[in-house]
Amino acid sequence: MVAQGTARWHIDGALTSRGGRLTKFLKDNFVLVVGLTLPILLMIGFIVFSTLPRSLSNPPQHDLIFATPDYSGGNANPPVTVALVVRDGLLKAQYTRLAPAPNGAYAGTGWKKLYRYLAGPQTVRELTFGIPQDVASIEQMREDTVDATKDLKLDTTVRAPDGYELEYDANRGRSLLTDIFWSSSSYEPRLRKGTSSIRLRTGDGRTSFFGNLEFIGWVVGTR
Repeated sequence: MVAQGTARWHIDGALTSRGGRLTKFLKDNFVLVVGLTLPILLMIGFIVFSTLPRSLSNPPQHDLIFATPDYSGGNANPPVTVALVVRDGLLKAQYTRLAPAPNGAYAGTGWKKLYRYLAGPQTVRELTFGIPQDVASIEQMREDTVDATKDLKLDTTVRAPDGYELEYDANRGRSLLTDIFWSSSSYEPRLRKGTSSIRLRTGDGRTSFFGNLEFIGWVVGTR
């Protein structure tokens, strides 16, 4: 017991001695320590500030309608092509009949998925937009109102009335410091206005979408 107590005393004494020497070193070299650590802390703060989205101060006020390519399942080779256009604030789908190949198949132009970004909860929801049930009756070109957005008034101006725009985040806001100390890259679609940056995030947290986003329009009212 005496030996154990003596050993513990020696350990505690050594730790106390080291702690005292460290405290003395910090006091004697305060300016040096601050000069070495402050730039590092400032650099870390700069990297964090440059890479994190700044989105809380001025959030978007308008919903956004956009589309992406869809080659899943039966949508890979539809017998018609589809183009989305806005006329008088109303979203229309233009269907054009394709000429089949000699083997009877079609040229795999794919379909489109339609989405709505909801400004309130800042989430993206997929809208119903499938191949028309009477697609076989489309002989040349037909234009229909998109049912999922028939009650919405859309504005196709690139910049929303509140100043936000749809952009990709590739290499945006990067500098030499972030290139050296932050190797990750991003190619996510975002809504931007000045320093405000909003990820287009689905309800399950996904922030990436297949293919390039097709801007359709901002929701500026209802019908």
